[in-house]
Amino acid sequence: MEDKDYKFILEKISAPILVAIPEYKKDEDFAEDFKITFINDSFKRLFPDFIKDKTASELCLRHMPPEVPWTEIANEAIKSGEGQSLTYYSPNYATWFKISMNATANKLLLLTFTNVNNEKETEQRLLRQNLRLASLTDELSDSREDLKKRLEYINSLNAQLEFNAYHDMLTGLYGRRKFQEDIEQFNVETDKKTGKFAIFIADIDDLKLANDSLGHRRGDELICTTGDVLKSFESEDVKAYRFGGDEFLILVKNLSSHEEFLDFGRKILSNLNEKGIKLSLGFSMYPDDTKIREELLRYADMAMYEVKRHGKNDIDFFKSIMRERFMKRVQIQTRLSSAMSNDSFHLYYQPQFDARTNKLRGFEALLRWQDSELGWINPEQFIPIAEETKLVIPLGDWILETAIQTLKQWQDEYNFDGIMSINVSPIQLKKTTFIQDLKALVEKYEIAHESLEIEITEGVLIDNKEDVINLLRQIREMNIGISLDDFGTGYSSLSYLQMLPITTLKIDKSFIANITDKSGVEANITDSIISMVTKMGLDTIAEGVEKPEQLNVLKDINCRNIQGFLKGKPMPKARCETILNGNYELADHL
Repeated sequence: MEDKDYKFILEKISAPILVAIPEYKKDEDFAEDFKITFINDSFKRLFPDFIKDKTASELCLRHMPPEVPWTEIANEAIKSGEGQSLTYYSPNYATWFKISMNATANKLLLLTFTNVNNEKETEQRLLRQNLRLASLTDELSDSREDLKKRLEYINSLNAQLEFNAYHDMLTGLYGRRKFQEDIEQFNVETDKKTGKFAIFIADIDDLKLANDSLGHRRGDELICTTGDVLKSFESEDVKAYRFGGDEFLILVKNLSSHEEFLDFGRKILSNLNEKGIKLSLGFSMYPDDTKIREELLRYADMAMYEVKRHGKNDIDFFKSIMRERFMKRVQIQTRLSSAMSNDSFHLYYQPQFDARTNKLRGFEALLRWQDSELGWINPEQFIPIAEETKLVIPLGDWILETAIQTLKQWQDEYNFDGIMSINVSPIQLKKTTFIQDLKALVEKYEIAHESLEIEITEGVLIDNKEDVINLLRQIREMNIGISLDDFGTGYSSLSYLQMLPITTLKIDKSFIANITDKSGVEANITDSIISMVTKMGLDTIAEGVEKPEQLNVLKDINCRNIQGFLKGKPMPKARCETILNGNYELADHL
């Protein structure tokens, strides 16, 4: 018979058939792949997407689990001349297939595909039946042993459930439920012995930053490592717990003073720092601080918050002033949400002057809050709360529009050609529509772009540096100035001056306060900063200038502009007219 006759016969066979030729590398007798030379109509109907495949490996790669050893079986069929077969499950077709492999004398490989779903179902059904029969037999013959195993399983399950109820699954530390029981026991035992115990609250510093930059797996590793370190401190007198997230609690008894508890906390902190983990720790003592458990927790949390507020990675204990600050904070937070609707916020403006000519450079818009009950509230008290609660976003929008509206009015009424500098919070900068909103306000009030300056702090670079820098570049492309405030404090780095597209550098008042000291340290530092940034083409403003002697030093080191009580305090809009009318000398008396 001729080849066409064989092909005719194969075409008429209802089973899907594929014929392939083995492909060998030079000097090797193991075929790495098989070139497809023929597939019948049944194959095309069953696997229409296989038509594009040129080799068997392409076919198998897309439709067969990778662990199926089809290459080895195919080579065995060719070498032995005996038929081979394998069965596999295809997820693409949700079907079990059996492949029969046969080789011809001239080493053509014939693959026949058979749907064996029914056989598999029968096989599984028989297997289930056999297992059931075996189970029934075991139950009848070994009922006592089976009952014993069941009881052991139930006991094991109960033990596991009890463990889960009392432990955190990620770290293996005790959880909240166990803490509630233990603190009650600590309470009873301490009262009997007239001793003391402390609750420590620990929080991993900047875990969110690690999650965002390195992924949640890295965050989980930090949590687990912290848990391991805390476990190493556990004893009859020390119990550690995870309360969820990055928060941990530690109960410690049989120490007698704040200093002893501080030493214990410092050891924990030191061990964690050695592993590259920074932690904020706060604790409160029973019965010195309170005998009420809920208050102990709250006071320990207050102490931990103080550590966070003052730079993190440290330990502190509860003091009564913390409670007063906390209550003040709660009071401010409660009234903050209604302050905007009550028109309690005001913008004040502090003038900036050329150090040599006394020419008005412009104004910095500063937020002030006068509450009907609390009176004037310091921005250092309410701004951090506004940022934490995200109220700084609508508040920042109001500041931006109010300041730009004022700038437009002064330009129209007083021919003001100076700069309006507006502080923008890092939280506000993250608002997705910030650039669009800024453009809309500039267009709405038709102000010259160069008359506007956005003032930022180094805190904008704590995270998402690339996004922030890209946003600031967009602001500069609008020809709006960017001022970097508080330089020399916080996260200061000279690399920021190259990294950020700023136009003005504000030198922090902490340098200016001692700039006239005989040691000359602050003066030399300030001189170096001004010299460097001036060469970079940046404008400079010294903040907190309060004395003529400070102004003289700043003139000598070529600081271009000054801002401070010496030349003008922050003042309401109406009183700025004195300066806008050219009477600069009255500014410091307003």
